[in-house]
Amino acid sequence: MSLRDRFRAAEDAFLGPKAGPSEGEAAQALAAKRGRQSVAPPPNANKSLASVLRPLLKDTGLGLAEMKRRWRDIAGESFARATPVKLAAGTLTIHVPSALAPFLQQQAPLLVERLRVAGAKVKAIRVDHRAPARPPAQAPNIRPLQRPLSQAEEAALAKTLSPASDDGLRSALMRLGRAVKQG
Repeated sequence: MSLRDRFRAAEDAFLGPKAGPSEGEAAQALAAKRGRQSVAPPPNANKSLASVLRPLLKDTGLGLAEMKRRWRDIAGESFARATPVKLAAGTLTIHVPSALAPFLQQQAPLLVERLRVAGAKVKAIRVDHRAPARPPAQAPNIRPLQRPLSQAEEAALAKTLSPASDDGLRSALMRLGRAVKQG
């Protein structure tokens, strides 16, 4: 018999009959409720928002991001070099290389029809003429050394640059001196 049971027996004799459940019953009741939330979790915001927005957005159609992603498939090869930039109030703005702009301006009704078939709510096309993009500037070509410097020339250059206290500066000046001497 445990120490608790000994005291409980003495306590029961002193207090009289118990009014509540026994300790074992209370432990079982707590174990059954342990880990459960007393309040239901909030509803999923995504589902709630989708149910509210679905009726409002059913007439919006294809968005600009999806249009950019599928542009070549939707517009066809003739419009492949154009780039959709902005979609506002049913007007699609496209950037077009300057030489192609007159042709695409004439074909705008065809493009509007293709976009409508794809699900975009486009009423008009605005053609924005742009010069073709320049290729990025390249680093200047560094030509290799024609001939290596002689031992005497290297020593003279090193002796001239010995007062420089910074190693990085001395190294850069050595490269410059070699390039100048090779001429």
